[in-house]
Amino acid sequence: MSAPSRMEDAEEQHARRASDGEAHQGSTDAEHHARPLEVQEVVEKLNTVPAFKVVDDETGDIVPTPGKGGEACLCWYADPHDARVALAIVAAREPGRQLSLGTTPLGTALAMSEGWGTGLPSMPLRLQASSAVLRSVRDVLSPLPERAAAALNARTSAFPVFLMEELQSPSVAPVFFRREDLASCWRISGRAPEALPDSLTLYDLRVLVLKMMSTGADWRSLMFVAPGSSLQQIDAASQHGAVRDLERQAAVARGDEPPPLEEAAAIA
Repeated sequence: MSAPSRMEDAEEQHARRASDGEAHQGSTDAEHHARPLEVQEVVEKLNTVPAFKVVDDETGDIVPTPGKGGEACLCWYADPHDARVALAIVAAREPGRQLSLGTTPLGTALAMSEGWGTGLPSMPLRLQASSAVLRSVRDVLSPLPERAAAALNARTSAFPVFLMEELQSPSVAPVFFRREDLASCWRISGRAPEALPDSLTLYDLRVLVLKMMSTGADWRSLMFVAPGSSLQQIDAASQHGAVRDLERQAAVARGDEPPPLEEAAAIA
C-alpha cells in the first residue's frame, strides 16, 4: 500500500480541525445558553403536554372534584382516565348538571396549582399524576426532598417522569410520562424491543422543574413527550366536538334550535 500523499495528509488535518472546531463551537454554544430558566420558559416547555379537567358545559368553568381526604379541589389530571373517573363522581352527585372533560396545557396547570401567578381562584388547587403510573413506581419513587416539599403544593401528588440516556442526543432529551411511550420511542428509533435497557432515570416532575429554574444548564434540548393516551383523548374529543357542531348547525337550519347569541345579534 502506498504512503498517503501530502494532499491526503492536508485533507485529514483540515477535516480534523473542522471537526474540532465544530465540537468547540457546540460546546461554546451550550455554555452560552447554560442558565436557569424563568417560570414562563418552563411553562412553555410543559405546555406541549395536555392536562385534563372536569368542566361545566354551560359556563365552561372548571368544576371542583374530590381530592385527598375528600377535600374538594380544582384539579388538573395528567391521565384522561383519572379525569373521567372524577367526572363520573361529580355527575353522580349532581345528576342534572351537564359536564364534560376540558383541557389545559400542563405548564399552565402546574403554574396555577403551585400559585405561580396572579388572579388565581380562591379554591384549593392541585395537579394529579396518573394513578396507574404512580402505582407502577410506588416501590421505587423517592419522597420529595425536604426543601422541595416545603416549597411545593402539598395537595399535588408525586409526579413521576422517565428519562433514558440512550434516547438522548445533543439536540433532543425526551422526558416521558409513561414507560409505554418511552418503549414506543425506543422501537420507533429502530432499536430492538428486547434491547431496551431496564435502567431508567426516574424524576418527580416538580423536582425536575425546580432544577430547571435553579441550575445553570443548557435546557434547550429537554422535550416533554405527551402521553399517547392523552393525545387519543384529545383526538376523540375533537371528533365529538365536530359532530356536535354539525348537529347543532342542522338543528338551527331546521328551526329546532335558536342560533347562537352572536349569530342572533348579527341577524338582528
